Amino acid sequence: MLSAKNSPGLALNALTGAILGTLCGVAAYALGVQGLLRRPELTLFLPLAVVGAILGASRLRALLWVAGSILGILCIAVAYTPLAANSAAPFIRRDSIPSKVDAVAVLSMGGTPDGLMRSETLDRVLTGVSLVRSGNSNVLLISRETRSFGGRPVSDSADLDEIARMAVPQASVTFVDSIRTTRTEALRMRAIARPRGWNTVAVVSSPLHSRRACATFEAVGFKVVCVPAVVRGSGLVPNSNPEDKFRAFRAWLYERFATDTYRSRGWIR
Repeated sequence: MLSAKNSPGLALNALTGAILGTLCGVAAYALGVQGLLRRPELTLFLPLAVVGAILGASRLRALLWVAGSILGILCIAVAYTPLAANSAAPFIRRDSIPSKVDAVAVLSMGGTPDGLMRSETLDRVLTGVSLVRSGNSNVLLISRETRSFGGRPVSDSADLDEIARMAVPQASVTFVDSIRTTRTEALRMRAIARPRGWNTVAVVSSPLHSRRACATFEAVGFKVVCVPAVVRGSGLVPNSNPEDKFRAFRAWLYERFATDTYRSRGWIR
């Protein structure tokens, strides 16, 4: 049994552990570790605070300092060096754009709880629209998602439709539903394209997503022209601010794991 004399020290260690656990959670969140769970509604700060308190009150408290040191050093490296941009380079694919393609395929980034497209989805759509307006194709395929927020299904379809119709009223715009992954986007778009004889598509996605996305479309039978979208605040250009660098690092971390997953499942080579 713990004596009353030891109780204040134990409580202080537990409190210190809870604080360190929470700070580790904040750093991991900034770096994109939580994004690997694909559950944006989850927040792990409280669970990590509890785990930290337990470790802090035990002989394993040194683990918290080790984890915190590693995460802290990594955050400093991301904020003050070109680590994110240098790590991202192998995941970006940019092909020469021919004068004509059968269709322009714009991939989704998901929507917001209020039924609007996310800013990166808008960047992708605007890049796709620019290809259509430049005459590379008069066919625009845009994927859209329905996600549950608070138990209520929400889609960005109305927002996507308004932007697409306003930007390229002369184009044939087809929205592709039932999207869950890049793989399902490729399969759904193939089902639409094949009966129409569309074989060559310009695949538009975010820069860090471009190599995996284009490889996925090629694996289902498309001839692909890879077009990274112009993403505002990408964190990939010199003199990017720390916020944008962290955004780029989160995207890199996600793509690192997603690419390995797709290869292990045989969806890409």
